[in-house]
Amino acid sequence: MKKSAIVVLAALAMSLNLPCLADGSDSGSMLKNSAMFPVRALAVGSAIVLGTPVALARQTTVRIRQYTSEFADKIGGHEDFPPNFFASFLSVPCGLIVGTGEGLYYGGKNAIENGADKPFSLESFSFGDYEK
Repeated sequence: MKKSAIVVLAALAMSLNLPCLADGSDSGSMLKNSAMFPVRALAVGSAIVLGTPVALARQTTVRIRQYTSEFADKIGGHEDFPPNFFASFLSVPCGLIVGTGEGLYYGGKNAIENGADKPFSLESFSFGDYEK
């Protein structure tokens, strides 16, 4: 019983070592993709760790400026200092909340989408242009 199980497991292990070219691609691209996997995994991980705070900072500043301008227009115009000053009491907390949520979303999205395609690029670290 034990010998037959060992023989079956050995045959299974030897069959797993055969190359699988089911997609019809050549072995060169498969070898390149296999070699690039650790680089891409490291790129995505580092982009999540370093790019998410960048996206948080970008999105919170964008939202604070946007909300300050909108709220100041409702109480006197965004060209003058007093409406901007009083609008900032409400626009800063709102911008921080909305910008944090968007920054977390865009930081992860940029890291995963761009980190796998273009490892260690500016777009994967949220420094490039992305849709807002």
